[in-house]
Amino acid sequence: MSIKENEPIVYTYEVNFVESDIKWPSRWDAYLKMEGAKVHWFSILNSLMVIAFLAGIVFVILLRTVRRDLTKYEELDSEAQAQMNEELSGWKLVVSDVFRAPSNPMLLCIMVGDGVQILGMAVVTILFAALGFMSPASRGTLITGMLFFYLVLGILAGYVGVRVWKTIKCGDHSGWVAVSWRVACFFPGIAFLILTTLNFLLWGSHSTGAIPFSLFVVLLLLWFCISVPLTLVGGFLGAKAPHIEYPVRTNQIPREIPPQKYPSWLLVLGAGTLPFGTLFIELFFIMSSIWMGRVYYVFGFLFVVLLLLVIVCAEVSLVLTYMHLCVEDWKWWWKSFFSSGSVAIYIFLYSINYLIFDLKSLSGPVSATLYIGYSLFMVIAIMLATGTVGFISSFCFVHYLFSSVKAD
Repeated sequence: MSIKENEPIVYTYEVNFVESDIKWPSRWDAYLKMEGAKVHWFSILNSLMVIAFLAGIVFVILLRTVRRDLTKYEELDSEAQAQMNEELSGWKLVVSDVFRAPSNPMLLCIMVGDGVQILGMAVVTILFAALGFMSPASRGTLITGMLFFYLVLGILAGYVGVRVWKTIKCGDHSGWVAVSWRVACFFPGIAFLILTTLNFLLWGSHSTGAIPFSLFVVLLLLWFCISVPLTLVGGFLGAKAPHIEYPVRTNQIPREIPPQKYPSWLLVLGAGTLPFGTLFIELFFIMSSIWMGRVYYVFGFLFVVLLLLVIVCAEVSLVLTYMHLCVEDWKWWWKSFFSSGSVAIYIFLYSINYLIFDLKSLSGPVSATLYIGYSLFMVIAIMLATGTVGFISSFCFVHYLFSSVKAD
């Protein structure tokens, strides 16, 4: 049969419906089977056991050390304590400096507020996904849920950020509006900058994967009409809430920190290896799902790994804070944040490794730039969330530790 130019061609097809024994709730099972499932489960279980064992050892050692120091200190009378303070070194000597305000306190409050918002969004979203509320049958449900929970939790971000600010200022809530505004704009501003840069790159390369301008407008409206007002409401509630009172007084003259044998930031950077060990296996499956089109639907295990990550970040930061206090380094605020937040560095290095050795199908510098840009966005979010866990746990530990000490 000859076909003439510009002649329309009509296609027909035939469909036969065959009755199946598969139940309706199990209709997605054929698509949700992950490659190497046994290896996946075994690796995750092994990682959980190892990390739980290490965390238990760290926790027991820390409890025994702190309890021994406190018992020995409290058994003495006031004169003996004064003599002991002259003879001993360690965390007991920084009792009058441990709650001295950190450098750039507003930035710390902003990052902690945003970290609480991101962590809360991750926990709630993964929990709902694990319970089956976000089915793969509905495309975009996971992203929509993440965006919704992030917007709603703006009130928590403002509350935590302003309350930490008020605590650092010893009850003075002046400046809470500025803190709330910056909490509402810090991480979303970084995300908007990264997305805009990548979008201009896609527009310049005439790609159909660029985000439409209308979607940008919708995101901006959600940001300024929902997230910002809720964050301001949370900041107002935080300003009205009572601040956390310090158990000891702070001297006007700061104590000199003795020279250290090793740079303290070296320990901070190395501390991220333990939290990274809890999630690097799961990270491979997640990145394979994002960049290689594989289906990821084991949100139950992901939720367990997330909880384990929170516990490990808290304990790692707590231990490093105690180590710094033992060498009379009272500048623990930022170090407690970055000791657990440094896991983001290793995740970014892993992302580069994944790009070089696993994503060989990416073609051209534009695709590689997009990958690095989105990885940077993910890493910043993880740094804020894990750093917040470390800071809050260290603050609670330091507050408890020095509230147990009799100090004049």
